[in-house]
Amino acid sequence: MAKLDIQIQKKKMIKPSTPTLNHLRTLKLSYFDQGAPRMYVPILFHYLPSSVGITERCDKLQKSLAEMLTMFYPLAGRFSEDEFSILCNDEGVEYVETKVNTDLAEFLHQGPKNIELLDDLLPTDLPSSPLLGIQVNVFNCGGLVMGIQISHILADGFTLGTFVKEWARISLTGMTKGCLPISFGGLSSLFPTRVQSGPQFAAPSNRDPNIVTKRFVFDALAIAKLRNRTNSSATFRRPTRVVAVMSLIWKVLVGISLAKHGHARDSHLLFPINLRGKSNLPSLEHALGNFYVTVVAALEANKSRKELTDFVSVVGGKTRDIAAGFSNANIDDITSACVTYGTEVVSKLGQKDVDNYPSTSWCGFPWYGADFGWGKPCWVSSVSKNYEGISLLDTKNGDGIEAWVGLKEDDMAEFERDPEILSSTSNRKLHLIPQGIDI
Repeated sequence: MAKLDIQIQKKKMIKPSTPTLNHLRTLKLSYFDQGAPRMYVPILFHYLPSSVGITERCDKLQKSLAEMLTMFYPLAGRFSEDEFSILCNDEGVEYVETKVNTDLAEFLHQGPKNIELLDDLLPTDLPSSPLLGIQVNVFNCGGLVMGIQISHILADGFTLGTFVKEWARISLTGMTKGCLPISFGGLSSLFPTRVQSGPQFAAPSNRDPNIVTKRFVFDALAIAKLRNRTNSSATFRRPTRVVAVMSLIWKVLVGISLAKHGHARDSHLLFPINLRGKSNLPSLEHALGNFYVTVVAALEANKSRKELTDFVSVVGGKTRDIAAGFSNANIDDITSACVTYGTEVVSKLGQKDVDNYPSTSWCGFPWYGADFGWGKPCWVSSVSKNYEGISLLDTKNGDGIEAWVGLKEDDMAEFERDPEILSSTSNRKLHLIPQGIDI
């Protein structure tokens, strides 16, 4: 399967089923939205064929999406010219239906050898700059892959996860009253936008042809072994699954850099930390929008760090410091700390002759619970990257981790054959179709 044969069948704007109230027509962005990358965040949900017909499924998605947008009304709006607010004008979100001329089983069993194939399952032509795009891809067998792209300026992983969870619930039950508190504007009232000075972080806007993305699966046994490797001391806190996997990947990348340059370089792992639940402010626990801080775990070139425990100590220590620092913080403390962390990130990214590895984890979010009325997804995936970086997702059973790694071609070749990566990851082919099911 060298290239997907895919044709667009329908393209339209879905608007909220009920017009947005006048007093909600303008949503101010928060300080955290202001600092979010100017990019779309993608995710794909893969569904096996169902007894529910394709026409019924697509109709159900469109109707429930329109209902959902009455609660998530900013997603149907557009950015204002000053980019400090959203005009909640009900202009709509992009909705696309396509026909993919292959069977989902073939696609998943091959698992695509070229991850860039997954990009075709996302809505990419967004001429009116909507904040949300949905593409429903129907395969010959009746399998379905739903691609979502959402503007990072309005949503982080928690917000996207909340949106998908509530949309699926409405589609499944037909009930529009949610069990979760859905409200926007709380963060902007507490953390208003600020006048920015100096250089700002900008995400890559164009695809780098030298970057390749590959998927590496760490199963539960491999992760347990990694965690046990760092548990040799009674005083050392056992790392989480995410910290263990992220630390190993960073360790391998540091080794690749040392071999390539002939000397050690300063190395930085950059990763976001969700601030919900970190403070004693209960009103922020379910806050929608962006509410995270990006931090830097740093290794200096002149300090010998060779063991996995060294890397776990730095990553885990940074995570614990954030939790401790925000536990009793007030609004001013949170703002001040986030400004400091943001300045550090921009400073590290601006340095020369250092290695920066952006990373993120969406582990722990309820992606695999997204049942729209025809079963839960058999796979939830990322897509290819146009920058060097690491993304982590849970496997379907919840105890493994998929690492989606984007690297320059020569670095990827070294990464793939690293002994620790080979011993810790399983075959990357997708074995997602249950035995006995012929699709």
